[in-house]
Amino acid sequence: MNRALILMYHQVDTPLSERERRFCTPPDEFARQMEALVEGGFTPLSLDETLACLRGQASWPSKAVHVTFDDGFTGVLEHALPVLQRLSIPATLFAVSDRLGMDNDWMHSRGFPKRDIMTGDQIKALRAGGMTIGSHTRSHVRLTEISAEAVADEVRTSKQRIEDLLGEPVHYFAYPYGLQDGAVRNAVENAGYLAACSTRSGFNRPGEDLYLLRRIDVFGTDRLWQFRQKLHFGHNETSRFYPIKYYAGRLGARLGLPGLR
Repeated sequence: MNRALILMYHQVDTPLSERERRFCTPPDEFARQMEALVEGGFTPLSLDETLACLRGQASWPSKAVHVTFDDGFTGVLEHALPVLQRLSIPATLFAVSDRLGMDNDWMHSRGFPKRDIMTGDQIKALRAGGMTIGSHTRSHVRLTEISAEAVADEVRTSKQRIEDLLGEPVHYFAYPYGLQDGAVRNAVENAGYLAACSTRSGFNRPGEDLYLLRRIDVFGTDRLWQFRQKLHFGHNETSRFYPIKYYAGRLGARLGLPGLR
């Protein structure tokens, strides 16, 4: 099929609190999920390769998938990268440029434990290990709640600072909290990025807005059957009954039966 999944992770580490579990995938579970991709016949692509398919510049492989990480937690380097290297799975990390070597202060007020963010040297090590580095703004701000001038600064300056750190262009962006609107989306394009990832679920197909790419949120609480269900249906919702609901909806749409949609 001509479509690609993009998976979204945050932390790959042992959860420090119950509240954190949703956004923190244990290392052993992450390894099982990546092995399930390979065993399930998925074709891991880089974001460059994914865009080439979406633009019609490359042929679609079977069950295309890309792995992404938001924020820049140290567990991505310590726990995720070795698994990705072992299985030859490309990935992208979206870094918060002005928080490198600091912590996740944007999460403290919401009751999450303090976590270290990678230093500049660790980001360079991650890049040397094969991971693509994108931008997640300067400060993990809510872009829809600040002025147009501040949006432009967050988007453009973060790109420049990561480029200065790595000595290479930064092509990709992810919206903090998934918050975006038309003005924010256009600011990202105007800053020179080639594409941006949202938090909207679903498959990415030809014709998709490259600055609103869809991603599947992989929760730290997901069991392996839930992870596989997300891969199959391209949706964040999982349950034992979701396949029935999905296929009933498709049947209803074909038959024109509102009650089954």
